[in-house]
Amino acid sequence: MAENQQLLYLNPLTMEANYFLETLDWATRQSEAQLDPHLTRLLNRIVEGIEKYLDKNPTYIVPKSTQPVPNEQEEAGTSSAAANSSSASATSSSASATPDEGVAFVPPKELNKIKRTFSCSACTNRIVGTTIAKAVAHLAEQHPNPNPNPPNSKPNINAKVVNPPKAAAPPTKQEKKVATVEARNAKSTVQLPKKAKSMVTADITNMFKEKYQVADKLKVLPEYDNIDRDLCELISPGFADEPIRIYKFGSRITGIGSCSSDLDVFVDIGNNFHIFEHRASKATLLKLRVMRELFVASNKWRIINVIEQARVPIIKTCHLSSGIECDICLNSLGYCNTNLLKYLFEVQPLVQYMCIYVKTWLERCKLSEQITTYSMALMVTYFLQLNQLLPSIATLQNDNSNNAKQFVGPWVANFAQKSLSDLKIHQVQVTVPMIKEYMREFFKYYATFNYERFAVCPYLGTSGVAITKLERRMPQKYLDYAKQNPETTLQIRKPMVVQDPIQLNHNVTKAVTKITLQTFINFCAQTATLLGEVPTIVI
Repeated sequence: MAENQQLLYLNPLTMEANYFLETLDWATRQSEAQLDPHLTRLLNRIVEGIEKYLDKNPTYIVPKSTQPVPNEQEEAGTSSAAANSSSASATSSSASATPDEGVAFVPPKELNKIKRTFSCSACTNRIVGTTIAKAVAHLAEQHPNPNPNPPNSKPNINAKVVNPPKAAAPPTKQEKKVATVEARNAKSTVQLPKKAKSMVTADITNMFKEKYQVADKLKVLPEYDNIDRDLCELISPGFADEPIRIYKFGSRITGIGSCSSDLDVFVDIGNNFHIFEHRASKATLLKLRVMRELFVASNKWRIINVIEQARVPIIKTCHLSSGIECDICLNSLGYCNTNLLKYLFEVQPLVQYMCIYVKTWLERCKLSEQITTYSMALMVTYFLQLNQLLPSIATLQNDNSNNAKQFVGPWVANFAQKSLSDLKIHQVQVTVPMIKEYMREFFKYYATFNYERFAVCPYLGTSGVAITKLERRMPQKYLDYAKQNPETTLQIRKPMVVQDPIQLNHNVTKAVTKITLQTFINFCAQTATLLGEVPTIVI
């Protein structure tokens, strides 16, 4: 039995049963349990399947006598039928087992470390979330018209029909709109999570003292130089004839990161900084695969994942000596976006404080899977533009008279870094009461924003940017690009439109579903109320 001593045993059904019981426990804790024909049929099939499985008299796997067996409280989900059918053999087997017999089980508590990730095969295996609720929301939003009948199915003309209902007419546009509003109202009872509520109602002085200092420190770390060096040493042999440059960007570099934040890295192989690809080309993907092989063979890096299907393909890896996880890409626009945010944070420090606040709020609301920190930073920027506290990005790009415009494809990547005094804009003195005042108005604004009609547009920086008229207000470079590449225009037929101010054909919230948007609106409204009555800022 020497081999058995090394065996770590886990029945696949144990994992599935654990997932099922977690979901069942969640459903049981809801205010009102629900049942429908599909669920009824499936539950019956589950019971029948368990009975069939037990009728086969499955072999009872003996645990090592040295390994403690969980008691009934630890195994609350254990089937009583399974326990009864196997109790006799379990008793005799365990009694006769010696320390050298049996197998070592994966402890039940370890199952909680394995999390599911759902992907949609109809959407090129796009990841839709880690919870069933997210998967359901994706199906409801992206695939709302399933065909209940199999193809080429024929009706049974001999079947007896009692009082057949009249065929319902397809819903009109007005009826669809009413249904959408009703669905939105029905979900208006979603409550702000406790962690978010405690953050909003607490004294935020200590939060800013801690998070701002950490975020500021993370902007420049000696470990980043080691990452640059190790990355160049790793990649250079795979691209011997190509110049390589490393650019760091993202929340760590802008000054809103946390210790758990990834370090975003753009690797420029062959002076491709100014090349734009709406979707990664075969040549880019080939470079990514060469890099992947280099990471796999390295003892300084641990590869986590390679995501080729994303708009910007990335390699997720960990730099072992520093412990910093890195998202490595071959697209320069993220670096350009970071330069813009860094400038805004420097000239109007209120922006940075507000972004730190909403980033923490977003995480505690568990909305960060669909609404990114970058999206929220753009929403903060737009809100402050409407309050005449930031210039439009178009103004900065058009006033860049001292420097030639630098392009990444059709997009202007640089801008005039003017002072607020040159722009005739007032700099807000940052205090805790002032931050709370602006945060309250921020949440109030986006709780009442008309997402169906208007876009969040930091490029223009003006109110009432109608979605239907947005593209015609874009610069000529965008119009020319859209004419030549009609399939790559801004995705405006989405529940939420937040336009990237540099890559103007990118809706950074295109993945947000109607359900997530309504949850976001609800949370904004509740947060605005909790932040209390303060003097109103006129927008």
